[in-house]
Amino acid sequence: MDEKPENKKLFSIGNLIFYGLAILISLFAVYYFGEIKTDFELFQTINPYWLLLAVLGQIGTYFFGAMVYQQLLLGFDIHIHQTVWRLFKISFITLFFNQTIPSAGISGNTFLFNYLQKSKIAVSNIISLISVELLSFYASIEIIIILVVMLSMLFLNIPGSLYIIFGTGFIVYFLFGLSVNVLSNKYTIDALQKKLASIKLFTKLADKFQTFFTTKEQVERPTQFFHEHKTAVYRAVGLQFLIFLSDAFTILALFHGFGLAINLLTVSAGFLLTRIISLLPISPGGLILYESGMTYFFSRLGVHLSSALIITILYRALSFWLPMIVGFFVYRKMRSE
Repeated sequence: MDEKPENKKLFSIGNLIFYGLAILISLFAVYYFGEIKTDFELFQTINPYWLLLAVLGQIGTYFFGAMVYQQLLLGFDIHIHQTVWRLFKISFITLFFNQTIPSAGISGNTFLFNYLQKSKIAVSNIISLISVELLSFYASIEIIIILVVMLSMLFLNIPGSLYIIFGTGFIVYFLFGLSVNVLSNKYTIDALQKKLASIKLFTKLADKFQTFFTTKEQVERPTQFFHEHKTAVYRAVGLQFLIFLSDAFTILALFHGFGLAINLLTVSAGFLLTRIISLLPISPGGLILYESGMTYFFSRLGVHLSSALIITILYRALSFWLPMIVGFFVYRKMRSE
């Protein structure tokens, strides 16, 4: 009788995720040992002041992510005792999942959903909040694409093929946003549940789906929230914009740390192109695709190939490898709390 609760706890979904991530990180560390070793060697040669600024830039991405959650929680009138530090950790974990499992921001929000549900928040509010968070992210990316393209036409000599990637990214993010808006509708959720229930193979899944989303309250459409809480939406979009700038600033600082002159517009263009191409679900965290993509795009934008490779490796160390290791333990600690 005493062993059952322990076994149940040992093999809970949360623990399985934790152990799975532990195995994943171990495999990555072994497979990419040479690259990680190169990271440490390169960090020893960079200007320490610029390296500190690059680290602060990455910390800024998690801080602004926490501010996005704070604004939306207030906008939805969700009053739970959350300090900025706890929201910072939640932001860290969501970005950690988004890095590990590329899904245009959806994978990280699954953790946020479970977290808020355990805080006794109505499912309808959680669905609406996550939908608005995703749409604020997509909206900011769309604005950034437009700005980068317009400024690049004026001040940069970009190959025409790269503008095709910008255009493709704009369409893809628009479709993501459209899908989120449609799927956040309660009638769509009900229709999907009925469709699953009609297929014998998915009967059990449909029952769980219905239990999961059953709520007496109407799920607030993101467009409705935008209309009623414009200030919160503008702030959320602005903060998402700052997250992108913090990442771009990290790359800019790494370039200057090696004495390489480059402007913020070139960095933003190369980083944005990499973000778009890394949406392809080829590997966890966009490994290989992300590194090769960023190196290629910066080289096409006028950066020497070897310099582009070095900056890419260092940026990935700060934005992927280090957060992946730290996020692993932060996730474990928050689960225990």
